[in-house]
Amino acid sequence: MNYEKGSMWTKWDLHVHTPYSIIHHFNGTTEDETWENYIRDLENLPSEIKVLGINDYIFIDGYRRVKQYKDNGRLSNIDLLLPVVELRLDKFGGAKNKLSRINFHVIFSDQVDADLIEQCFLNVLTSKYELSPLARETQVRWNSVVTKRTLEQLGQMIKSTIPEEQRGLYKSDLEEGFNNLNLDKNQILKTLDQHHFIGKYITAVGKTEWADIKWMDGSIAEKKSIINSVDLVFISSYSAEDYHKAVNSLYESGVNDRLLDCSDAHYSSSSSEKDKLGKCYTWLKADTTFEGLKQVLNEWGERVFIGELPPKLSSINNNKGKYISSISVNKINGVNGWFDDVTLQLNHDLVSIIGNKGNGKSALADIIGLAGGTKISSDFSFLTKNRFRQGKLARNFEATLVWENGVSESISLDENPKEHSIEKVKYLPQRYLELLCNSEDDKFENELKKVIFSHVEIQDRHNKSSLNELIQYKSETIKESIRILSEQLLAINEKLIKLENRATPSHISNVHELLKNKEQELEAHVKQKPEEILPPDASVVLNEELRELSQLVDDYKNQLQNLNALIESQKTKHIDVKNKLAAAHRLEDKIKNFEMQYAHFNSNCSDEVTSLGLQIENIVKLNVDLSALKNIQSNLLTQDTLLTKELSDNETNSLIKQREKLDFEIKNAQSRLDEPTQKYHVYKKALLDWETKRDDIFSEITNFTQDISYLQSELQNEITKHKELRVAKTQEIFADILKISEIYSNLYKPVQEFIDKHSLTDVDYELKFEVSIDGSAALDGVLGKINQGVRGKFYGTEEGRKLLSTLLEEAHFSNIDSTVSFLDKLLNQMINNSSIPDSSNIELQLIKNATVLDFYQYLFSLEYLKPFYSLKLGDKEISKLSPGEKGALLLTFYLLVDNDDIPLIIDQPEENLDNQSVFKMLVPCIKEAKKRRQIIMVTHNPNLAVVCDAEQIVHAQMNKSNNNYISYKSGAIENIDINKSIVDILEGTQPAFSNRQSKYSLF
Repeated sequence: MNYEKGSMWTKWDLHVHTPYSIIHHFNGTTEDETWENYIRDLENLPSEIKVLGINDYIFIDGYRRVKQYKDNGRLSNIDLLLPVVELRLDKFGGAKNKLSRINFHVIFSDQVDADLIEQCFLNVLTSKYELSPLARETQVRWNSVVTKRTLEQLGQMIKSTIPEEQRGLYKSDLEEGFNNLNLDKNQILKTLDQHHFIGKYITAVGKTEWADIKWMDGSIAEKKSIINSVDLVFISSYSAEDYHKAVNSLYESGVNDRLLDCSDAHYSSSSSEKDKLGKCYTWLKADTTFEGLKQVLNEWGERVFIGELPPKLSSINNNKGKYISSISVNKINGVNGWFDDVTLQLNHDLVSIIGNKGNGKSALADIIGLAGGTKISSDFSFLTKNRFRQGKLARNFEATLVWENGVSESISLDENPKEHSIEKVKYLPQRYLELLCNSEDDKFENELKKVIFSHVEIQDRHNKSSLNELIQYKSETIKESIRILSEQLLAINEKLIKLENRATPSHISNVHELLKNKEQELEAHVKQKPEEILPPDASVVLNEELRELSQLVDDYKNQLQNLNALIESQKTKHIDVKNKLAAAHRLEDKIKNFEMQYAHFNSNCSDEVTSLGLQIENIVKLNVDLSALKNIQSNLLTQDTLLTKELSDNETNSLIKQREKLDFEIKNAQSRLDEPTQKYHVYKKALLDWETKRDDIFSEITNFTQDISYLQSELQNEITKHKELRVAKTQEIFADILKISEIYSNLYKPVQEFIDKHSLTDVDYELKFEVSIDGSAALDGVLGKINQGVRGKFYGTEEGRKLLSTLLEEAHFSNIDSTVSFLDKLLNQMINNSSIPDSSNIELQLIKNATVLDFYQYLFSLEYLKPFYSLKLGDKEISKLSPGEKGALLLTFYLLVDNDDIPLIIDQPEENLDNQSVFKMLVPCIKEAKKRRQIIMVTHNPNLAVVCDAEQIVHAQMNKSNNNYISYKSGAIENIDINKSIVDILEGTQPAFSNRQSKYSLF
């Protein structure tokens, strides 16, 4: 039968015996009853069995009778009956006590008449046997053509040569004659070489008997020749598992492994025997015609399944809502032309719509896409305002899509799918593909990401709707960690720059100069010591008033000295109080900021804790008690107020006012002393001031000496320590960047594994994901901070760019050691003068407004490192692909990688691809994709449909002289009418692909 839907999966049992077989076990009290029982048994076979090969060994009578039943209206469940002849070759196998002969099967087309098979094939076969020694007077010789009568004669002759007492052990003459008949394979093939049979038969051998031939030096070539010279190999397996063991043994032996399981039925279906009606595991995908069987030979790997149910049928049964059963276009109003109640049944595998240009191919694709709810109706080529939707024509037609689950959906041809409707088909119009592949924005890459996202398990998507959203979700906390680490790095860099600034020659020289100045100042100061004045002679009798006055001055000076000390102490204390107050305020502000961060943290965690049914307070608690801090602040404020008053110039009783009063009293008292006493008190005051200044100079000299000692012995260690701290912090940041990279790897891993598992394409079209860390942003990032017009390794725009490019090319940013090495090399290139610190060298080479801190922070925070994935087609990255190559990649993604299983409709996938790309890339991908989803493909080139082994060909034709009526004729490639349509469209051109000729010569 030629199916409108094209090639369909059905069971074929090509080895079924009838009650006319010499050996059978079909029951009945009479011949008619036996046959009636047999036919009823065939009529009750499982519904999936559609083809039977009727085999009665060397006779054709059983086929005639079964065919007569079908011609008379019986066996409506069977689509095709094929006449099969089973012969035994003159090749023996097995052990000496159990020899077996090779069974040679000839499966004839149903178009070959049984009488022709009998008269021109069976009755032409001959054989001969010498049944007694030539030396005997009466020789027994059989030499004849093969008929039922001559086989009986052979049986009689055999028995006549056997001792009479043993003849009772033998069977009927016919059976004995048949059992002993062996034929030469070359004679069989020569007999078949007649115009009656050419192209109308297929040969097979029995695997079991063939396997009995031993692999011996003298028989290896003959054994291989027998099996390799036939089209098929037959076996009757106990189970599908046994079948697969058998086919594996053929494959491992390097011989023809086109093995089909057959029932070899000699028993009725109710028997417990293996060789019974209905026990067959062979599924073929083809029209149930002899031409369909020949097409199976052309596409063996894709059209044969041995087992309970082909995977595709299982998928259809489990997902009927994802397979279109039919599409129809009906008139709503009585308008003439275009579509006249068109209904088209659609195959579940590959549907190829062919036809000459402008004959309605894309029209059908647009209509299916429309009815399937496509989201890209703006890219239709037929249902547009400039074509079919011009005016009000389109509103007169309605499309109805019927799914395998029985659900149907209708839509007017002048409507578009509703915005929020579910897209039940994926439609790729030619214009849509061209726009994607020629766009300069992210549309192309986003389309690839959609396909990649389809491989993320639902439970791993975390309610995100796109790959970008999922990556953002998974990397959010890591990026926050990087931000915190970068802040810590900033503090390290700030400290390092301060240290490096102290290590500059100018700073060191300045400290030495300051020390030298202080030493000189001390030397000069020593020379300026006040000349000693002795106190007035104690022997000189002073009057009582002067003595008391002198004592008063001394007391005042002692009080002033103590008061000055107190003032200095209180000033120091006031500074400490002010610093502590500032620290307290800063701490309070930090606590408030932390409380805000905690509130933000709670808000960020709300989705997670809600989904887990938790309370964040039960996991993380923040307990802030400011009472101790407030107490300290209060005490410090009190002290600040008191000290401010004590040190104020305006407070009546402040320490400053007290000192002013003492100064006044001292001056007043001194003015009343005699001259010697006045001079002595002036001397004492000057000496005190000189000693105070001397001590201050000594203190500064000590500080400078200690500073120089630090600069000489400890500073470099401090710098080295902070550089190590910086590298350690950078390593922490890098570890987080690696975690983000691992997120990419984990998300792209299922896609790469899928691609590796389905590695179908030529090496030039291999798809490969590479997740890596890109540091190319550093090229512009670093050079953007360097003044390339000043002296240095990066002087000159081109020269500097070349140098940095070399450093970047040498770096491997997926490795922390290599990354740190890059940083070291880059900084070394910035060092013109090794005698000064890094920051000093760098500062001289930076542009205006760029600071060393900015430069350090940019480099060591690694903000220029970006985890990314690269997808390559062959050895080319996406960014370097031409529009045509992008189209090839996109089609590969949709066909091979896309995990979606809704119907895929593609309009002219071969457009913009050369023949080599079509053959090496597109064809394997289409053949793989149709295994798991329904593919509907529009093509201008029927070659593509043929080499993809399309299960259904739809030939579109438009009658432009009759109101543009469009008609669609459909069927399988092996359908003679469809095959003719393909050749007509090709206009007799020579085949473009290697396997096309065999398919066009089926008929």
